[in-house]
Amino acid sequence: MIGDFKIWQFLAGLGIFLLAMTMLEGALEQLAGRAFKKFLRRHTQHPLRAILAGIGVTVVLQSSAVVSLMAVAFVGAGIIELRSAVGIILGANLGTTFTGWIVATLGFSFSVDMLALPLIGLGGLVFAYLSPRLQLYQVGRLVLGFGFLFLGLNFMKISVSDWAQSLDVSPFAHWHPFLLAPVGFVLAAIIQSSSATMVIALSALNAGVLSLEGAAALAVGADLGTTMTVLIGGFKGSAAKKRVAFSHFFFNLMVDSMALLLLFPLLDSVQWAIGSRNPLLTLVAFHSSFNLLGIVIFIPFLKKYAQFLERRFRSGDKSVSLFIKEVPTNVPEAVTEAMMKEIQHLLCRVLGLHWRVLQLPEVETPALLRPFAQLPAEEQYEHIKELEGEMAEAYVHLQQESLDKETAQRLDRATNAIRHAMSAAKDVKDIHHNVHEFQKSVNDDLLFLFQQLAQQQQAFYIKVLQYLSKPDPAQEQTLTEALPVLKQSNKDGYQSFLQQAYDLIRFDRFSDLEISTIFNVNRELHASNKDLLAALKEWMEQ
Repeated sequence: MIGDFKIWQFLAGLGIFLLAMTMLEGALEQLAGRAFKKFLRRHTQHPLRAILAGIGVTVVLQSSAVVSLMAVAFVGAGIIELRSAVGIILGANLGTTFTGWIVATLGFSFSVDMLALPLIGLGGLVFAYLSPRLQLYQVGRLVLGFGFLFLGLNFMKISVSDWAQSLDVSPFAHWHPFLLAPVGFVLAAIIQSSSATMVIALSALNAGVLSLEGAAALAVGADLGTTMTVLIGGFKGSAAKKRVAFSHFFFNLMVDSMALLLLFPLLDSVQWAIGSRNPLLTLVAFHSSFNLLGIVIFIPFLKKYAQFLERRFRSGDKSVSLFIKEVPTNVPEAVTEAMMKEIQHLLCRVLGLHWRVLQLPEVETPALLRPFAQLPAEEQYEHIKELEGEMAEAYVHLQQESLDKETAQRLDRATNAIRHAMSAAKDVKDIHHNVHEFQKSVNDDLLFLFQQLAQQQQAFYIKVLQYLSKPDPAQEQTLTEALPVLKQSNKDGYQSFLQQAYDLIRFDRFSDLEISTIFNVNRELHASNKDLLAALKEWMEQ
């Protein structure tokens, strides 16, 4: 403990908070079926609806941080678009000012942290005792995630609450109001709540410690400081999550800068509008008014703002592609050559994903796959999708150019290769959890069967790499001769594994669920290998 600052409680809160973010996103990915995704997209598609949704939910939860983090999780799970998430966050900024109105008029505020214990209790019981294959299990996981989210934020607030409440702001009383904005920023960033910082400002204003202008500047700084919560939530995540986190910060930065520059005339206008000289009401009305003004200004530019963010944040703030990003799109021949090299890169990533999912020996990882096979499977699959997106964007730009017949044909083969490569990646990604179950199984026969399958697949991947490793794939005839052999090898491996499984099934070595999983894994790997060979064929025939 440092003074009244309980550092370990603060760090525990931060850890629980980050854990909650992971649980929320994972549960949302599992629960968000097609109908649910369409519902969310439909009801947040219009900017005004998204903003109203953000306002309404934040008024209920009384935490713009929680609502903004929900938006980050929704975007990370692919449920809503970036533009909708930005609208929700804009609304949350206005909704959070409701707490100030309650404090200023009634002298108390409602804390949603009281929800943490029942949410953790109910969600934890469901999460612990139900099967992961049941939908209710994911509901429990979602509820538990929300409970941990509230608990983590509460821990962070409590760890510094005594310090914040006992903070003597009188040394700042004679500062210019503009200098109090950084104080509000730091307070809100530490306490993780602009509402709590607003309570400090209201208390200091009511006691006469701060002037109305000084308290207003403190509130402006707090409005920006609360964005730190969302920045932490989006820092370790996909490009989409970073976009949402940055959109919150950048919007507040512009709106708060405007509020600070117009501090004195805006305060006068608010006093005239509400018809009251009550400094407490003026302060909360000022807080609401500059957030409302920011929304009004931003609405016409919401789409362009989202496009701006999409250009700035791509794949962890940098392109996944190695070649297409280096050539201008108005030179079709150069882009086509870069596309073919990029497909080789894509196939290496896909094989690296296979190697990782099947947990093949790290020491035997081929050099071409080593940079990718070491990454977690989820992260690698995300990179593969982002690389596909970058190549698709380059293809769209190429379609706007005048292409000769040969270039057009090469591009057609390129798109076919990309399509087959993505199918190969998806097939193996879909059995990731099954492979994990195999490795954790106490059934020695199941573990033996998986090891046989892994060795068989490793030998197949080594054969494929013999052709993929050519820096300039000019041996078309060699591959043409080898393709039937590789296809037969894939088919033989599929049949051989089935026979081994049947031999053990006859002796009742597996449960019904294990048998179904065995067949599914073998089928998905067989289909994935077929797509790999099809992609390799299209690439080599450029």
